[in-house]
Amino acid sequence: MTGRENRRGRSQRREPQQSNHDVCVVPEEVSAHEGKPLYVLVALWCLKRGGWVNRGQIADAFGISERSATFQLTYLSRKKEQICCELRKVKRAGVPVESYEVRVTGVSPEAGVRKVSEKQREAVKTIQRGRVGNADGDVRELTRNIWNSLQRGRKA
Repeated sequence: MTGRENRRGRSQRREPQQSNHDVCVVPEEVSAHEGKPLYVLVALWCLKRGGWVNRGQIADAFGISERSATFQLTYLSRKKEQICCELRKVKRAGVPVESYEVRVTGVSPEAGVRKVSEKQREAVKTIQRGRVGNADGDVRELTRNIWNSLQRGRKA
């Protein structure tokens, strides 16, 4: 068993909060913060490492693709009110393309917490469910009757 497989064996796989993210591995170093979004976990992991981190290291630690790890680097650099970090370009020997590395110097305790105003909460409570559109009662009844007759025709 390689070191990478061993590390993944001890860590647990988890479904992220965001529906547009794949399943990832939560390293033991940040398992106490498991309910947080992936970019916050990555930031906390980088902070605990204490040095410059590239996308390959993030991909290995979290079991995600290097492309997803690049997106995480972008999130870290753009969330300035939640995450303090430095970003640098690095040119590798023999590779014509520059890559980015990040060093996280601080993570806000509220990072990943989405603040919802009272007005937004009230708007969610008052959303009308059931009726869709602005048709009057007669048109809705006619449409319902047509639909029901089509359904009865399918069952026969």
